[in-house]
Amino acid sequence: MGLFSKKPPCPICGGKIPMILPTKIEGEYICNNCYGRIDMGADKESNLTMQGFREYLAFYDQNQILKGQFVIDQQIDFGLWDTKMIFDHQNRLFCMSKNPDKTVFEGKQLKSFTIKEDSTPLFEGSAAGIRRYTSTVTERAMAMAPQIAQFAANRQMARTLDRLDDGKVNNSAPVQYFDIPEPFQAFNVELHFDHPYWTVLKCDMDGPRFNNTLPDVNNYLRSYQQSIEEIERLVAALRMVAFPGVPEQSVGPGMMGTGVLHASMAPPADAIEEIKKYKALMEDGVLSQQEFEAKKKQLLGI
Repeated sequence: MGLFSKKPPCPICGGKIPMILPTKIEGEYICNNCYGRIDMGADKESNLTMQGFREYLAFYDQNQILKGQFVIDQQIDFGLWDTKMIFDHQNRLFCMSKNPDKTVFEGKQLKSFTIKEDSTPLFEGSAAGIRRYTSTVTERAMAMAPQIAQFAANRQMARTLDRLDDGKVNNSAPVQYFDIPEPFQAFNVELHFDHPYWTVLKCDMDGPRFNNTLPDVNNYLRSYQQSIEEIERLVAALRMVAFPGVPEQSVGPGMMGTGVLHASMAPPADAIEEIKKYKALMEDGVLSQQEFEAKKKQLLGI
């Protein structure tokens, strides 16, 4: 049969098979309406059989009930055009979309989650509790201040030299761009499930960026703080639907899953120095008084 030969009807619903690039499962053509219902992990979809597809459609119909019950209490945005998550706190449901038009997960189906700054742990959560790891992004960004100051000085020098001939800006000097990498590139989120069609679901949110012509540490840290607040809302929402009432603990930087979650832990040895740094950020207007107090409690483990 040629590419545009008439296809038999969909074996699931009897619908029309598209003429161009029709989808097959075990050699049988499937209509777009049926196949468009699939929302599962790539590992599950790649091994899908016709019998498995029929079983999935039964699951899909059951999941429609949850979609009908879903009341959007909260939406978390991962950037302007990126992933969105919605939560129904009362029914303990969530969905990876701005509407409950994809698979709706029950909170009890979430086994654990991790959130990292690139590969460095920031949060991990499970029925054992929520861990928040101390981030070093603020310190690393502040350490870049001398490089940024040098860049600004070089840029000003180039502009001064540009005016030497006739006192006018001639734009003869090459444009300089700040191309030193930021402390990290993205927040990486992984959700691990006990679910028939999802094992792990990954998404990310870009970290803040320096302005490549007028880099500024304070502006970077303000953007970072806004991103952290969004991440904190995500953690609180996941905790509410999946692990309500579990303890939450702040710990120092380190590897994930290194031990049992304890009710109390000693603050980092350099907590006082860290607090001084955050106080300076508050005095510079980067952090509010409330944000500073919250960070101080985190560093002191209270």
